[in-house]
Amino acid sequence: MSEYQYYEWQAVDRVLTADEQAAVNALSSHIDVSSSRAVVTYHWSSFKHDPKQVLLKYFDGYFYLANWGSLQLMFRFPKGLLETPDLEPYLTTEALTLETAGRYQVLDLNVNPEDGEGWMEAEAGLSQFIQLRADLLAGDYRLLYLAWLKAVTLYGVPEMADDDDADGESGDLEPPVPPGLKQLSPPLQSFIQVFGLDPFLVAAAAEASPDPVRPLAMDQRKLISRLSPGERDEFLLRLAEGDPGVGLALRKRLADLLPRERRPPARPRSIQQLTRRAKALALAEQRRQAEAARQKHIAAMEALAKREPQTWKRVDDLLAKGRKIGSVYDEATAVLEQLSQLADFQHRRAEFRTQIRALAKKYASRPALLERWHKRGWV
Repeated sequence: MSEYQYYEWQAVDRVLTADEQAAVNALSSHIDVSSSRAVVTYHWSSFKHDPKQVLLKYFDGYFYLANWGSLQLMFRFPKGLLETPDLEPYLTTEALTLETAGRYQVLDLNVNPEDGEGWMEAEAGLSQFIQLRADLLAGDYRLLYLAWLKAVTLYGVPEMADDDDADGESGDLEPPVPPGLKQLSPPLQSFIQVFGLDPFLVAAAAEASPDPVRPLAMDQRKLISRLSPGERDEFLLRLAEGDPGVGLALRKRLADLLPRERRPPARPRSIQQLTRRAKALALAEQRRQAEAARQKHIAAMEALAKREPQTWKRVDDLLAKGRKIGSVYDEATAVLEQLSQLADFQHRRAEFRTQIRALAKKYASRPALLERWHKRGWV
C-alpha cells in the first residue's frame, strides 16, 4: 500500500481574498484552494511548509491524516475568546496544547504514535469536526475531555513529583467531566471514530457527566445596555476596523453577564478506574450480545424444526433437479449445515448422520459434492 497524506484547512470567521488565495495556491502544486478551504493530498511526498503557520496566517481550522496512523486537528481562535484557565486541566500531555501566537491562540491535538497504530483505511475531512470550534467558543469542552482521554490512553500520564494518593494513582486523575457526554453530537461521534477512542472508555467517562444545562434566553438589547460606554465603544471600533472576531467576542461578553448554574464538582476518577470500568462495560456488552445471539439461534432452530421434513426434501430436490455444478452443491450444503445445527440443538446427531449418508449413497457419483460433505465430517 502506498503512503497517503491528507491536509485540509478551512476559514470560518472570514473568507480569503483573491491575493490570499493566490498565496495559498503557491504553497504546493498539489493544492486545491477556494475562498474558504484548501486541500492537499500526497502520495510518496509531504507538504513542504509548516501547516500551523498556514493556519495562523489564513485559516481557522486544520486537519491532517496519514494512513500510517498519524492525525492532527488544530483550531485557531482570536486571542481572548477562550477561558484559558478552564482549558488548562485538559492540557496535561504534549499531544494536546494551547499556544498563543500574536493575535491568536491555537489549540493543537496531535496524535502521532511512534510505533504506529496500523494502516488506516477510513477517510475523513475537516468538515466532520469544524463545528467543534464553535462549540469550544460556546464553553462546550467535551472535545477537550475526549482529546485528553485519547492522549492519556495513547501516551500515558505525566509522571508527578509527589505520590500521595491512597490508591497509588496520583497524577492521573481526569479533568472536569463536561456535561453532555451521554448525548454526543455527530462531530463528536466522528471524532471518536476517526481518532480511535474506545467507545466503552467513553461510556465509562460519560457515567459521571451531568446533563447539559438549557441555555437561558438572551435579551441582547438589555445586556448591551449593561456594558460600560468604554466597552461599547471598543466593540464598535473593532467592528469598524473589520476585526473578524468581534462578533464572537461580543456574544461571549454578553453571555458572561447571564447568571450561571454552579454545580458541585464531581470527585475525579483515575485513568485506571476509567479503564477498569470500560473493561467491565465491554464484558457486559459481550455477554449481552452472546445472550442475544443465543436467543436468536434458539428461535431459528425452533422455526426450522417445524419445517424439517420439507427442508430435507428441498435438499433432495436441489440435487435431483438442479444442474451438477458447484453453486447448486454449495446451496444444498448450506441448507444441510442448518439441519446439522438443528441436530445438535435437538441432540439428534445420529439421525442426521443416517439421513445424510442416505443422500451420499444416492448421489455417490458426484465426487465434488461428497468432497464438501467430507470436509465437514458428515460422511
